[in-house]
Amino acid sequence: MRFNFSKWIRLLNSGTRTIKPDDFEVFARVPGIACVARDEELRLFWCSPSFYRIAGKVEHADDMIGTKLKDLLPPVAAEERGMVHRRVMETGEATSHYQFNADSRVICTIFPLDEQAFGHRGIFAVMKDAPVDERLGVDREIPVLSTPNLFELNALSLRELEVLYHIASGLSTQEIADQLYRAPKTIEHHINSIHSKLGTGSRPQLVRWASERGIQSFTGDEWDQIVAGAQAMRKEQTLTQQADPADLVEKSD
Repeated sequence: MRFNFSKWIRLLNSGTRTIKPDDFEVFARVPGIACVARDEELRLFWCSPSFYRIAGKVEHADDMIGTKLKDLLPPVAAEERGMVHRRVMETGEATSHYQFNADSRVICTIFPLDEQAFGHRGIFAVMKDAPVDERLGVDREIPVLSTPNLFELNALSLRELEVLYHIASGLSTQEIADQLYRAPKTIEHHINSIHSKLGTGSRPQLVRWASERGIQSFTGDEWDQIVAGAQAMRKEQTLTQQADPADLVEKSD
């Protein structure tokens, strides 16, 4: 009998069932998703092969064991996700959100672990690519994390990220210029820079690149939040890089 993953997810979301140890093997076999389990201290103790490949920090899944969110993400991003995880543990209720992860729009659902089965509290996160077509009304109730995980798009400036969104949304150069209160020639300069950084050679190719990653499925306000989140993360990274190594050693003692 064919396994109905969507039906099973609805059962978990209903609150009538929590994640048990045997569920890990089932999730590991489902294509197109990435999964991770964390204990009550938010230490990773299991993840699917697809998760560690997306994380891009280690060569093997076992090397992820014991890592925390702060080991993989800038502090502001780790804190935003940590707040969601702790709320799920406290309430015992699953929750979902959209996020921009590895340059793609994904939906992430966080489930509470079965405390009796595991011997401790914790969470189980499931990430999968989100639909890139027009969203249903119910999707509007699903929040969006403001801190993105950028890969290729990390090379783009904040302004270029804004321009890319409007290109993905189908706006012309003049319309983008009007939207951002900039001259059309300035927008053209940004577009040429985006082409150079992403390796695209035409607007249709750039639109396809962005659309395949679901950028146009965010609302304008949501994308503004994501750009602001990227800005906050870059500021943190800059401060960390500028910090005196001696101060960092002293703080860690």
